[in-house]
Amino acid sequence: MTRILIVDDDADILELLRLEFEDDPGCTADTTTSVADALAMARQHPYDAIITDWRMPVMNGTMFVGALRRQGCTSHIIIYSGKELDREMQKVFDAGANEYVGRRGNPEREFDELKDHIRKLPVPAQNPAE
Repeated sequence: MTRILIVDDDADILELLRLEFEDDPGCTADTTTSVADALAMARQHPYDAIITDWRMPVMNGTMFVGALRRQGCTSHIIIYSGKELDREMQKVFDAGANEYVGRRGNPEREFDELKDHIRKLPVPAQNPAE
């Protein structure tokens, strides 16, 4: 089972993404609008992937990704944002992000791209208790 954490300050986007990923029988998706909660969740649970917005209150995506990596998070991190890949945005990769999917007004295509990135991840090790 692929475990995904989705972080965005827009609750509607979170719900759409959660439904999209949970439609796949091989995925489970947790969501939060809070980066503080997301950091705690990532400490408590091993996620295969974290999908996060870049523009959020309290800390931007670069600061969030850096905080995840500093606490030892090894999840595959995908930035899903309407922010263009400019010089400022490039810093998110230096902080440890793995992928970027732009929000350009075509959610179906964007969700397919996100799912494609998730499908390419190594198959998670099975827990004998599952």
